[in-house]
Amino acid sequence: MLKGKRIKLAPLERKHIDHFLKWFNDPEITQYLTIYKPMTRDWEEEWFSNLKTREDSVYFSIQIIDEEDQDKIIGNCAIQDINNKNRACSCGITIGEKVYHNKGFGTEAMEMLVEYGFNTLNMNRIELSVYEFNTRAFKTYRKVEFVEEGRKRQAWYHNGKYHDEIIMAILREDWENKAKE
Repeated sequence: MLKGKRIKLAPLERKHIDHFLKWFNDPEITQYLTIYKPMTRDWEEEWFSNLKTREDSVYFSIQIIDEEDQDKIIGNCAIQDINNKNRACSCGITIGEKVYHNKGFGTEAMEMLVEYGFNTLNMNRIELSVYEFNTRAFKTYRKVEFVEEGRKRQAWYHNGKYHDEIIMAILREDWENKAKE
């Protein structure tokens, strides 16, 4: 478990599936994700069961540090596609509980996830992609020092319009320079 100022990143548990079903069947949440089909309990149970065989991924729940409710989950995040030869991976984050949007929890979780990627997994490069209309996430990634590296033009269709997919990354040296400031 990783502990921050206001949140902790903890292992995913089967009991979290109810939260995932709520979030990943909510169009306000899924508009920013690659998920577009309604999520069923069977699919989510199967996905969870297969996590233990995924050697190239690390998944976390994002939980509020709260004395009253020790397991208050507000989202999840992951480091995926871990390539140990090139010391590169991708990452993603979802704050599924909407009352926690725009309060800095995503930024704190992303900083913790990136630190884990560099300091525990020994990665050199962490990348992600974000849709251009997801301005809240784009600002979060910029705060964490991700750099826009390119765009896939009109790669995502949403609400009757095509949008660019922005490719961003942070290098270990960027992270270390930020830490020195």
